[in-house]
Amino acid sequence: MREEADLLETMRLEDVIDVPTRGLVLKISVEETDPYKITKLKNLIGSKIAVSNVDGTSFEFEIKDVSVSFSIANFPLIGLNIRERVDIGRIKKGSKIKFI
Repeated sequence: MREEADLLETMRLEDVIDVPTRGLVLKISVEETDPYKITKLKNLIGSKIAVSNVDGTSFEFEIKDVSVSFSIANFPLIGLNIRERVDIGRIKKGSKIKFI
């Protein structure tokens, strides 16, 4: 699990999406491009993350599900479905995400 946690050190929040059937999904970007390492993020289900907003506020969330896919250019598309409900306007794009 340490390898997956190391990937989270390089993650940045790109968008927050409220999916009616799933809840809040944090769309993130990651510097890692190795598909094998990225697909191992599924192992983080049930783990906690900290989202440090660019405005100085922070939140803790539990990962409920992870969706991983790749664009045609092999760019990773990652969504972290979180258990908690929070006003999406309070979570800012560009925030840093860390494994806790």
